Amino acid sequence: MVYFSADLFYSMITCPIYLITHFLKLWIRFQNVCSLFNPNSVGAYDMLLQLVLISVAASTKGECIECNSPTLLYHELKCTPTFSDDNKCCPLEYDCSNIYNRPEGTCHLMGKYYKPGEKPAEEDVASDCRFPFCTCEENGLFNCKLPSDSCAEYWLPVLKEPGCYLTYKHNLCCSVDQKCPPFSETDGKCEVGETTYKEGQRFSHPTKKCASCICDKSFNGSFDHLCQLRNCSSELKHSKEIHNYCAPYYFHSDDCCPHSWICPSEGGIFLPPPTSPLLDTQCRFGTYAMSIGEKYRFENTTCECLIPPFLTCKTVE
Repeated sequence: MVYFSADLFYSMITCPIYLITHFLKLWIRFQNVCSLFNPNSVGAYDMLLQLVLISVAASTKGECIECNSPTLLYHELKCTPTFSDDNKCCPLEYDCSNIYNRPEGTCHLMGKYYKPGEKPAEEDVASDCRFPFCTCEENGLFNCKLPSDSCAEYWLPVLKEPGCYLTYKHNLCCSVDQKCPPFSETDGKCEVGETTYKEGQRFSHPTKKCASCICDKSFNGSFDHLCQLRNCSSELKHSKEIHNYCAPYYFHSDDCCPHSWICPSEGGIFLPPPTSPLLDTQCRFGTYAMSIGEKYRFENTTCECLIPPFLTCKTVE
């Protein structure tokens, strides 16, 4: 049996028109949840129904509904989100015109424009160990050269002295120093679950999967001021694919960064959405415009329009 809160019950009686409109908006966001469940299972539909009802009740109280598809890419591209009135956590779509309307012949990275021959700012590339040597080309794409080696601590761990630990800084892939005994009681410490990190050590945010943190003396039980979102370097690795409106491909639904990009192919097929879209927002896939819920399938990969402008691709088991 499903129970409704008093607030929701009141809304159902006094505001039926608002509730129906509100439910339809939510249903758009939860369409992509269907793909996570086995359509042959009755229990799956029961679970989906409970999820929608719980979300309606939560949103009625002004709580957030997080996205169930990756959005870190849009943050990195400095796209502008558009939210619905009832949910300020998961955008309906993003405006990425800053990428495509840039001055002719310039490259775009992390909200900045570069002229041919210019190199990206160090703080925008140094956090990625594999792509620090890049130059903007006249075609508006970055040309990057892979370094011959990654960080020294990965292939030469003996550089760390006995009893010491490596320290890091944000926006830098490799360690910047090592801290050795004697340690002081005034040194920063960060309690993360059952693990204690020392000042300068790197750790993952306990609740935000795509954030990396560095411990320091300012730790007060809160993590956000110690952390920053990961850098996927998508515009360095795949500037051509982004320019051509290809689609990011993720191995797993909880991945932060795309593994690769999928572009339209002659062997692919387009599948219409299961229901008529309630919003007129669209995704771009090459030269194609696709509605919310519309899919593109190529071999064992399915790309779906979930949060425009890009499709989101994953492997179908």
